[in-house]
Amino acid sequence: MEEKLSRQQIYDRIRSTSKESYILEEMQRLGFWESSETPSLSELLIKQETTATQELTKLLEQDKKYNDREAMVKEMRKARMKLAKEKRSETKNRNKEKSIDKAQKWKETQERQIIYLGEGVSAGLNHTESDKLNLQKLNLPAFDQVTDLASAIGLSLAELRYLLYQRKVSKINHYHTFEIPKKSGGKRVISAPKSRLKALQLWVLEHVLNNISINDVAHGFIKNRSIVTNATPHLATDIVINVDLKDFFPTINYKRVKGLFHKFGYSEQLATLFALICTYAETEVVEMDGVSYYVQKGNRFLPQGSPASPAISNLIAYRLDKKIQGLASKFNFTYTRYADDLSFSTSNENEKNIASLLFFVKKLIEAEGFTLHPEKTHIMRKGALQKVTGIVVNEKLNIQRSQLQKFRALLHNIETNGWKNQKWGKAKNLINAIEGYINFISMVNAEKGAKFKLQLKDIVAKFGYPIVEQETAEVKIETAKQEIVEPPKSKLETPETASKQFDWWNIL
Repeated sequence: MEEKLSRQQIYDRIRSTSKESYILEEMQRLGFWESSETPSLSELLIKQETTATQELTKLLEQDKKYNDREAMVKEMRKARMKLAKEKRSETKNRNKEKSIDKAQKWKETQERQIIYLGEGVSAGLNHTESDKLNLQKLNLPAFDQVTDLASAIGLSLAELRYLLYQRKVSKINHYHTFEIPKKSGGKRVISAPKSRLKALQLWVLEHVLNNISINDVAHGFIKNRSIVTNATPHLATDIVINVDLKDFFPTINYKRVKGLFHKFGYSEQLATLFALICTYAETEVVEMDGVSYYVQKGNRFLPQGSPASPAISNLIAYRLDKKIQGLASKFNFTYTRYADDLSFSTSNENEKNIASLLFFVKKLIEAEGFTLHPEKTHIMRKGALQKVTGIVVNEKLNIQRSQLQKFRALLHNIETNGWKNQKWGKAKNLINAIEGYINFISMVNAEKGAKFKLQLKDIVAKFGYPIVEQETAEVKIETAKQEIVEPPKSKLETPETASKQFDWWNIL
């Protein structure tokens, strides 16, 4: 049974059509008027009348609207507002889709690439093409993508980005910074990387830096070379000259380190990553609202305390060594370098060339971006004490007699009176200082070193080990907690050493 219409619903139907049309429809519905495919004349007239009535009603409404300008303007505004609202909604939805798509693409890019690492170091990160021919000549590992480097190191791209990001102000610091006294007075700032960054530096040292051959005149921080091999070429010569480079590591800045890796053949992107791994910017701790902030004070440079810094310094000084070696040969001098200590030796007949040598050495040092220390140039003749990197070279390699006598006296005093009130230089940890000096003696004279080791062993058996004084040097360390992780194991196989080393500077 069909639902009965209310009075209001009947009025609405009549208003939308006409009274006659409504009656006709109801009669047909109830069966009082026969419905056929071909309408009768009465049906046609009623339908035409209904259509005419509807059109007339529409025209009357429009006429009324046009006669009332205010109502017409209101209607037009309403229509425009509706259209504008629809367009705004469409634009909003379209922009939202674009934003979601952009965010997704950015996320995918970050998972595949590193395109920004902070202010001042991000230029060139989009240059990803390496010179594989040079890398092959130098026996260095090549990487097609930055993800390949991260995978070889054993880190995700996000971890690599976190460790290398350059921040002017940060709540974290990847270095422990402290000061130690110098033998010559003053203090030396040591910046030691924390475990995660140190692991990266060790990887770079093992897989990149150690594969580059070093010239014969450099002896510092090189396998099978030492202060002994550095001093030996100057043994029993008439004249020995020592020259010192001022602020050796701090002089080697970020741009020079980046340029070094780029010269090897690495893309600018990879050279930037390697330079950020191996350099450090000095920071100052600022406390604000109970939070420690590390504020960068200057540009990045090689830190003293990084395992990669010595090897990089030797490679940066490669061209300096070549030039000075050529100059020394021209003036008949023998030349060696141990870190920032430059040593020369010659005969008395060649004394006339000393001034010329030192003049041109100073010019070459400055031309290569280093600075000669004005107070540490020493000329030592045969009649006086001659030392090279702390070793006496007058007739044979030896320890300075006065220093050795003081050391013997120290051990004798300890044997007699015990460890109390005994000192060796400025050392806080007496036993470590003594063991270190004995090792130094053993390098120069193994027989003497062995005797001192036995003597120290007897002292320890008699008195035990001394009480170690607590270090009072100020240490600036990161307050934020950081996870201590083991150095990542490289997934990259170390390339075999080439039978003939390629002189990497010749790539220029």
